[in-house]
Order: sequence, then structure tokens, then C-alpha cells
Amino acid sequence: MNYRIFLKELNVDEETVMEFFVVFSRFEFALKRMGYLKRLNGKAEPDWRKFETKHKDEFDPEKEPQLREAWNYIDIDPPKKQVVVDRKLDFKVDEHLKSKSPFEKATLAVRTVRNNLFHGGKFPRSGIVDDPARKTALLKKCTLLLEEMLELDPNVKMEFYRTEN
Repeated sequence: MNYRIFLKELNVDEETVMEFFVVFSRFEFALKRMGYLKRLNGKAEPDWRKFETKHKDEFDPEKEPQLREAWNYIDIDPPKKQVVVDRKLDFKVDEHLKSKSPFEKATLAVRTVRNNLFHGGKFPRSGIVDDPARKTALLKKCTLLLEEMLELDPNVKMEFYRTEN
């Protein structure tokens, strides 16, 4: 199977998609290895809530200009999650975002972008308006947010960068 056919249909640069995918995957791996772990139906899952609870007060979206830009982008126009409305797929902003801390909003944005990308729905033929520039921006800004999240937990960061020789 030539997966590049589907990447082309996404209208997003392959390198941008792959960078987000690898960083997100490795981040969740590091979370689980460092004890941010929960069991869900017998499966090991990353415990994002535990990570959020521990670090939500440390996250400073004003720390540097690039981080502020990424944070503002997702705060002003957060990624929408896929929902069913009248038996049809649609996208809506999560109504619970208003009650979340900036860090919780950031982690939720990263996971929503991942879910939208890897569970489908962001393809032109989905019936949803295609906006390649927005998809690219969300992927890049969420990758930057993940990189900042690594800085909040030295153990997760160490495990993220660990390689087996």
C-alpha cells in the first residue's frame, strides 16, 4: 500500500504530518514509561489527566514568542472534535474548554488534532470544508506545544530522548 496517496489527499506537507506523528507517539510512550499510566479495559493508556494535574501550574504560554503564538492560535480557534449531528459527521468545539486551565486546553488541543488526523475526517472527501493551511498550522503549533510539555517534566523528557544502543 502506498500511504503517500493518502498524505497527498490530506493537503499537508508529509514532513509536518510525520513530525507530529512521531513526536506525539514518542511523547505518549514516555508518559507511560514514567508512570503517567492508566489501565483501560486491560490496555495500557497514557494518563494525560495525571500529567495535567501535576504540571498545569507550571505551564506559561507567555514564556517565549513562538509558544505564545502557538497558544493563542489554539486558544482563539481551538481544534474541533469530530461528532455526529443528525446522523452525519461534523466538527464542533468542545464545550468543556471554557472551564479548563491553559495547560489542559493545550493538552486537549494536541490530543484532538491527533484524533482528527489519525481517526479520519480531515480529508477533502469527508464533506467537511478542507483548509490545508489550518491543518498545517495546527500540526506545527501542537508539535511545538508537545515540545514545551517535555520541558515541564525532566523524567518524561529523558525517556522521550532515550535511545537503545
